[in-house]
Amino acid sequence: MRKIWFSALLLVSMVAGCGVRPSAVITGAPAPAGPANAAVLYFLSGGQPVRVLRPLAEESPPASPVDLLAAGPDESERERHYTTEVPSGTTVLDQTPAPNGVTVTLSIGVAGLSAKAVDQIVCTARDSLGGSTQITLRGEGSERGPLSCPLPG
Repeated sequence: MRKIWFSALLLVSMVAGCGVRPSAVITGAPAPAGPANAAVLYFLSGGQPVRVLRPLAEESPPASPVDLLAAGPDESERERHYTTEVPSGTTVLDQTPAPNGVTVTLSIGVAGLSAKAVDQIVCTARDSLGGSTQITLRGEGSERGPLSCPLPG
């Protein structure tokens, strides 16, 4: 009888010990909220960059989020007092992988951009590129970076 209990206990412990070890809680970025077809843009509110989810029309061709940022806030965003320091007409010419992240080539010189405009572009590019931590901005013979978004992604 003792052997049967011991065998049963051994069998139960083998089945229960599947080799998966417990771990601490693994946290990530908050789940996106809003429409499925949307762009994440970083506008300014009170002079500080803030994450804004802009719904996109289903029928319109996808535009670069940085291009949308340069177009400025739409009517509903202006009503919420969002602004931008990204020069109007700024477009993304190229995005290439770099050893330290991604290089984003813009249609404008990046040396003259304000610090807030740089933060807006870097944060918007980071989120549109899947969270790449380092962004280098290049344009008209000047380069800034590698840079990181000062806000969590």
